[in-house]
Amino acid sequence: MKLIVFFVFVISNISNDGKASLESFAPSNDANFLTDTTKSSDKSCHRPCKFNVKPRRCYYKFDIEPTLDKIPLSINGQTPGPPIHVCIHDIIVVEVRNKIPDQDLAIHWHGLEQRGTPYMDGVPMITQCPISYGSTFKYAFKASSPGTFFYHADSVTHQSDGVYGSLIVDQPQPLEPHSSLYDFNRREEHTLVIGARFPQLLSGTLEDLTKVLPDGLVINGQDYTKIFVMQTYAYRLRLINAIALECPVLISIDDHMVTVVASDGKPVQPVTTSTVRLYPGERMDIVVRADQPSGGYWLQVKGESQCDGLKTHSMFLYQGFNYTSMIEETPNTEVDKNNIVFGQKLLSYKDVTLLPSVKSVYLGIDKHNVEVKDADLDFRYLSDVVPKKPFFPTALSLKEGVVQINGRNFLYPNAPLLLKPREVFKDIACSVEIHKHKDVQCMQILRANQNEPLELILVNDGFHSNDSYTFHMHGLPMYVVATWQSPAGLPLSKEEFEKLDKGGQIERNLQNPPMKDTVTVPNKGFTIVRINPDHGGHWLLECRSCSLTLPAAILISVPISIPKTVVDSLPSCGSYKPPDVLLN
Repeated sequence: MKLIVFFVFVISNISNDGKASLESFAPSNDANFLTDTTKSSDKSCHRPCKFNVKPRRCYYKFDIEPTLDKIPLSINGQTPGPPIHVCIHDIIVVEVRNKIPDQDLAIHWHGLEQRGTPYMDGVPMITQCPISYGSTFKYAFKASSPGTFFYHADSVTHQSDGVYGSLIVDQPQPLEPHSSLYDFNRREEHTLVIGARFPQLLSGTLEDLTKVLPDGLVINGQDYTKIFVMQTYAYRLRLINAIALECPVLISIDDHMVTVVASDGKPVQPVTTSTVRLYPGERMDIVVRADQPSGGYWLQVKGESQCDGLKTHSMFLYQGFNYTSMIEETPNTEVDKNNIVFGQKLLSYKDVTLLPSVKSVYLGIDKHNVEVKDADLDFRYLSDVVPKKPFFPTALSLKEGVVQINGRNFLYPNAPLLLKPREVFKDIACSVEIHKHKDVQCMQILRANQNEPLELILVNDGFHSNDSYTFHMHGLPMYVVATWQSPAGLPLSKEEFEKLDKGGQIERNLQNPPMKDTVTVPNKGFTIVRINPDHGGHWLLECRSCSLTLPAAILISVPISIPKTVVDSLPSCGSYKPPDVLLN
């Protein structure tokens, strides 16, 4: 009988964990837990998530257009764009209208696996036709897993100019593995989206964008924000690094420790620290308890790499504190660099079973200066070039070189590969594993069989660069089984890596590796990931920041057949040609 009473008590209190406020923090006494009691009071999908309630169809309309404000591009007049808050199993429907003159775009849903809807992943000429100026594309997909995600323009320049926003998928509170660690999960107020400001418009600019660096950091589009808390209570904060360039950020709260509970939307074993590092595209959920004397403190964000020297902050305010004294205050920007936690060094919440030996694929990453004569550089579209002549895109003339994978750059096809594979030119495709293509730029494909695990060995050899690179995997989660960087700062060749591996000097975590969709590959080091392609599609593994010159990416192709009715229902490309030379 006691067990039954306890069960009823738990169910009846799955209440407003996301609606908690300073005025109302008492548990709800909702007895009608089997019905959707929020239907009449809240027309949006931002609601407490409950058991045994039908999923909703959540509709959003995005108008993406230029603005006259500090941010060049906006969604519905704001940056970040409208937050999307839904419950697990809801259907998200977003109607995107492109109002950017003379430019095409697409929206990627960063971290969502798109099971059953690979054509909604938002990669132009791979999963869809680009959204041309004045036209509309309707995205519709299922929120199949809970976590902290975000959306952004597929184009790095559009994202940098302001096209991004948060996407939170929640579940009933009893299913949250770490809900006992916090009292409040105020998704709307406590989601912090970190972005960057640039001194000029990036979209449509023809100059070398690798020289245009951010000149400021923002939180939720503002120079500083405020977080209100009550003393002794613990809060869940959701952190999102929405910067498209290679800009890791360090985040800390003065005099407070934080506990990491999730990375890239997946729960991890809790780790308490003073500072966390987020790489571009990463998300992290932390818990902070207001256990200090009542007052005002600073949540600080400090940039690294291409954002080195930049900082922003938010006020972390206890209830009743008058923060006017902090307005003229200069925050202390010292960071404890001996106590930094980042995502791929964490451990997964639950143990997994990974095979000790699977097929592995080596991906060598480095910046190269390709020797080519000026007379051989080509300004035309690849589809206009004489097929038998080697193709050298003009970006190869950059003195700083271009980042490549296995000595090649990625080429987007002439037609959407997922929807119209027969229309794609056959001679532009090349195999990741066979290096025989005549061009330095081709559509690099790694063919995978469904449910056959693969190991991807990403080695940043560092012979021609001292940069680290962040990679994002579309559609397929990655188990990060190993990360290493040369302590002596020496370049790492393929032969030296294989020697280390065969000598048993590379230890793989096959028991509880973190599951992520975004990883960093340290300079003169490596990151090894495992993927299990358990659903079909064409999934991009890309270095987003590298694409300001030429794309550095591969395509993991898992067999799938898209019904003709679906293909016919999606917008066609018309006479569109991908700008695969100068403007890629």
